[in-house]
Amino acid sequence: MNTVFAIKFMLILNYQKERSGEKMIISDFFNALLSSGLTIFIIIIILAILIASYKKASPNEVLIITGGCLGKKGPYLIEDPETHTRVKVVKGGGAFVIPFIQQAEFQTLDTFNVDVSVEDIMTIDAVPVDASANALLRVGSTPELIAKAAEKTLGLSEEERQSQMIEVVRGGVREVLSGLTPKQANDRAEFQNQVRQSIEETFANLGLEITALQITKISDKNGYYESLSAKEIADKRSYARQAKAEAEKEAQLVEVKNKQEAQEAQLQSKRYISDKTKETDVAIAQNDAQVQTEKAKAEQAYAIEKAIQEQTLKEKEIVVRENELKSTVIAQQNAEAQAVQIKAEADANALRIKAQADKDAQNLSTDANAYSIREQGQASADKIQVEGQANAKAQEAIAKALEQNGQVALAMAIIDKLPEISASYAQAVASIDQLTVFDGAAGVSGQTNEGLAQSLAFIKDATGIDVAELVNKRADGTTTLNRPVPIEEDK
Repeated sequence: MNTVFAIKFMLILNYQKERSGEKMIISDFFNALLSSGLTIFIIIIILAILIASYKKASPNEVLIITGGCLGKKGPYLIEDPETHTRVKVVKGGGAFVIPFIQQAEFQTLDTFNVDVSVEDIMTIDAVPVDASANALLRVGSTPELIAKAAEKTLGLSEEERQSQMIEVVRGGVREVLSGLTPKQANDRAEFQNQVRQSIEETFANLGLEITALQITKISDKNGYYESLSAKEIADKRSYARQAKAEAEKEAQLVEVKNKQEAQEAQLQSKRYISDKTKETDVAIAQNDAQVQTEKAKAEQAYAIEKAIQEQTLKEKEIVVRENELKSTVIAQQNAEAQAVQIKAEADANALRIKAQADKDAQNLSTDANAYSIREQGQASADKIQVEGQANAKAQEAIAKALEQNGQVALAMAIIDKLPEISASYAQAVASIDQLTVFDGAAGVSGQTNEGLAQSLAFIKDATGIDVAELVNKRADGTTTLNRPVPIEEDK
C-alpha cells in the first residue's frame, strides 16, 4: 500500500511539474511575440516616414529644398549672399526631405505666356499711342536661375506669379514707347528689340528667361497712323509709278539696245558666213587646182613611164628578133654545110666503091691468065653480079631516101619549078590584049598575087604539100630542104 501510494504521489508531483513547465513556455512565447511585433511596427513606421520624406521631381519640374541639414556645398546648393538663405535644387531626380527640419516645393519648368496692352502712352512727339505685346517666359536652365526663381516666387500663387510677370512686361513697353516717336514706334522690329533689352535684366533677377517677345499691335485714337499710312501709301504709289515709268523706259532702252545688238549680231553673222564662204570657195578652188596639177603630173608621169616601158619592150623585141635571125642564119648555114658534107661523103663513097670495083676487076683480069677459060667466065659472072648488087643497093638507098624524104624531094621539085610556073602565068597574062583594072597598079599586083596564090592552092590540093608554108619556114630559118640522104656502104 505504501508503495502504491508512493508511486501515485510521485506521479502527481511529476504531473504538476510538467504543468508548470508548460505555463512557463507559453509565457515566454507571448513575450517574444510581443517583442517582435513591436519591432516590426517600428520598422514599418520608419519605412513610412522614409517613403513620405522622399520627393521626386517630374521631367518638367525641379525640387526646391529649404531648411537645415542641406549639406556643405555642391553644384545645386545655392546661398544668397545678402540673406544667407540656402536653397538646394534637385533637377531630374529625387531627394529625401527631413521632416520638421526641411521643406520641399516643386517649381514648374513650363513656359509662361504673358499678354499685355498699354494705352495712351505719350511719345516724344506728344502723340498718344496704344501698343500690345506678347512674351513667352520660362524658369532659367542654370541652378542659379532656378534657385532665384524659387526664392522670388516661393509662396506665391499662380495668379500672383502671372501678375508679377505682366507688370514687368507692361513696364518695359511703357518705358520704351515713351522714348520713341510714333514713326519709330511703328518700326516693330526695333521697338520689340528695345523692349526685350529693357526687361531682360529684370526677369533674370527673377530667375526667368525670355523665350520670345513680339509687338502685336501699334495704333492711336487720333488717326495719326492712318494719315501716316495714307501718306506712305501715296508716296509708295508715286514711287511705284515713277519706278514703273523708269522700268518701262529702261525696258524700252533695253529693247532698243537688244534690237541693235541683234542686228549687229545678224550683220556679223552674215559677214562671218560670207567670209567663211569665200574662204571655202578659195580653198575648194585651190584644192581643185592642186588636184588638177597632181592629176596632170600623174598623167605625164604615166605617159613617160609607159613610153619608157614601150621603148624598153621594143628594144627587147629587137634584141629577141636579132637573136632569132642570128639563130635562123646559123641554123641555115649549118644545114647547108651539112648538106654539102653529106653530098661530099656520098661522092667519096661512090668513088671508093668504083675504085674498089676497078681494083677488083684489074685483079680478076690479072688472075685470069692463070685460070682457065671457065674461070674467066666465072669471074665475068661474078663481076656482073657485084655490079648488079651495087646497082641494087644504090637503087635501094635511093628508094629509102625517097620513102623517107619523098615529100621533101617533091617539094624541092615543085619549088624548082616555081619560076617556070610563074613565067607561064606571066606569059598568059601578057598574051591578053586588053585588061581592065579598077584598083590601079595595086589592082594588077593584087590579081597577080591572087593568081599565084590560086596556083599554090591547086598544088596543095593535088599533092598535099603547102608550098607557101615551106617557103615561109625556110625564110624564117625553121626548116631546110637540103636534108642528107642516107647511103649504105658496100661491106
